[in-house]
Amino acid sequence: MLLQEIMEYQPELKKVLEGMPRDIKERCRLKTYKSNSTIIKKGEDIKYVNILCKGELNVINEFANGSIYILNTNKAIDYIGEMEVLAGETKAVVTNIAKTDCIVFRILKNDFIKWTKCDNYITHMLAKRLAVRLCYTSCYQGYSHYYPAIHMIKRFIIEYVKNEINDNNIVYVNKKRQEIADILGISVKTVGRNITKLKAIGLVTIKKGKIYVDRKQYKDMIDTLEIW
Repeated sequence: MLLQEIMEYQPELKKVLEGMPRDIKERCRLKTYKSNSTIIKKGEDIKYVNILCKGELNVINEFANGSIYILNTNKAIDYIGEMEVLAGETKAVVTNIAKTDCIVFRILKNDFIKWTKCDNYITHMLAKRLAVRLCYTSCYQGYSHYYPAIHMIKRFIIEYVKNEINDNNIVYVNKKRQEIADILGISVKTVGRNITKLKAIGLVTIKKGKIYVDRKQYKDMIDTLEIW
């Protein structure tokens, strides 16, 4: 797929690249990643900033004991490595793995720095994105240490189903216990145990091991979340 085709598919990308100097743009390249392939691994040298033009990716923090924590799932348009480059870091602080087939627009690290110095639009846009990220981190830092696991799982389920619950009588939570554990940074046993508790008090329905939530359960879950 050519860059022009992608910009027609993603008008936001066209706006982002409008202020990029021509010589920098000529040195950029499109690269395709298959689903489940690693775009960059935590600890690797950062040579590029990648703009995710198409697809979805998981942002993961990996620890020495083998544990992983899914920080976020990002959709195009998104940026990979911009935080480290702007902070003066030379190595990736998180791992980015393609959740679906992805296309990225690769910019050499030094070219990215030059671009941000001469293009007010991209500089302002990136500053706003980083500010939003910092606000989120500041708000929820320590969340897992203060709230019990069942509260965190309720909150996760509420956020997961809220966009579909008004149009459907019941919503399937399409996440395995291990995925929920990775996202919340808790053990899969803790997730399983607390899902069983939610079922026992009627806040979720379990069918063949799958989690479902209806409108009443959704409302009751919100009510009990606020009480806590």
